Amino acid sequence: MSDLDNLAHDFSSLIRSGQLVLAAEKYWAEDVISIEPVIRPQRTPAIATGFRAARTKLTRWLKNNEMEELAVDGPFITGNHFALFIDMLVIRRATGQREPFSEIAIYTVRHGKIIEERYFYG
Repeated sequence: MSDLDNLAHDFSSLIRSGQLVLAAEKYWAEDVISIEPVIRPQRTPAIATGFRAARTKLTRWLKNNEMEELAVDGPFITGNHFALFIDMLVIRRATGQREPFSEIAIYTVRHGKIIEERYFYG
């Protein structure tokens, strides 16, 4: 296995086990960029630039949401990228509302670190 294969498989295993913060701390580059679709109601992309900003975004999401169920397919590796298909049942902590949530996450790797993560969901 290549270094990218090892990184992608280990990162995916950490995500599968719900260790999102550990996966980020282990594999994000200091200059990582995290990009998500448009935030409502502002209708602007959610872009966090740099490790600290991306970690704040992640921990804020985890504070507001609980993953009751989590399924991860992948990694699907090509070039210096890998993708994960992620399905989960999310509980919104403020309301207790349960809702299914699916996303495709694409990661770009350079020098053994994730330099960009890009999420796609409806």
